[in-house]
Amino acid sequence: MTIKLESLSKSYGKKPVLFDVNLEVPTGSFTMLRGVSGSGKSTLLNIIGGLEPATGGKVIIDNQDIDKIKGKKKANFYRHKIGFIFQGFYLQPQLTIGENIALMGFFAGIPKTERQKRAQKLAEELGIAEVLKQLPAKISGGQAERACVARAMFMQPEIILADEPTNNLDPANAKNTIEMLKKIQQETGTTMIIASHDSMVEEYATQIISIKNGHIIGETA
Repeated sequence: MTIKLESLSKSYGKKPVLFDVNLEVPTGSFTMLRGVSGSGKSTLLNIIGGLEPATGGKVIIDNQDIDKIKGKKKANFYRHKIGFIFQGFYLQPQLTIGENIALMGFFAGIPKTERQKRAQKLAEELGIAEVLKQLPAKISGGQAERACVARAMFMQPEIILADEPTNNLDPANAKNTIEMLKKIQQETGTTMIIASHDSMVEEYATQIISIKNGHIIGETA
């Protein structure tokens, strides 16, 4: 699913953080948004994912201008089209891993038995079936990252956005996570966009977009 950003800008009050961003992310790519902390890459990811609005410009996904989609239709669009892997996991501490994985299904009105079945299948595929009934505080960082990946995949989205997915992991688990995301992209054709300053991600990327001080300063494919 192709993503186009046209003259995109973002400010927080009087502080600009993104300037006239123009780029295209091809369908089925493994794209890295590369930049140091504070460069604007996470903000850009949040705008693509609908977590915050742009100040100016357009976000076009699957040939649809996102600003022209309103209300419940817009919420459903993001729920079904885009999965998000958050920096810092953001697993709900009071819910089991299985319930966390299936959370989007709950909001989408999917019956409980179907949610459980889908969560079980994803957990088996990602090697965390043994922790489905555990609370997040009882599992390892690598298992938590896999749970976040499973949660992002739950609605079978066409786009997965990952914000610094290796930040909280040791080198071995970081490498495993990126290889897992690459495998998902190759096997499902999902468009994968990863915001990261980890040079290891570059080895797997089909497109690298460099961001500095809110500006796109380079692109390689």
